[in-house]
Amino acid sequence: MAGIRDAGNTEYDEDTPTPLIVLASCPVPDRPDDAPLLSGKLRIRLSPDSLAFRIYRLPEITEEFNCNYELNPAYRDVIEAEGLRVSGTGEDGGARIVELPGHLFFLATAFQPQLTSEEGRPHPLITSYLQAASGRT
Repeated sequence: MAGIRDAGNTEYDEDTPTPLIVLASCPVPDRPDDAPLLSGKLRIRLSPDSLAFRIYRLPEITEEFNCNYELNPAYRDVIEAEGLRVSGTGEDGGARIVELPGHLFFLATAFQPQLTSEEGRPHPLITSYLQAASGRT
């Protein structure tokens, strides 16, 4: 991954020599004890010249999270030097959206857009992805 030898995920291998994905360092306050560390609504700041910003047309969004793992901040510079870009950050500065600039639609999130989609009102990331896939961007 991004030129990182033996990149690993501590969810699947706690002893990975190169922990690219790690347990979230900044849990959501006031979450139930049995809930994932990143659980509930969290604010995300968007980079103004990003695909995410073009989709949302807002400098800050709130999204629904339900996960325990995140990008290891120790590897952010390495990942960005290899061409990926952190375009959305949480209040703690953690990566919440990652993009591949120049790609039609390469956008990964730490949150789950489907959690806030409703019948007849899909999440804007889902709509944008489908438009890109069908050539209607």
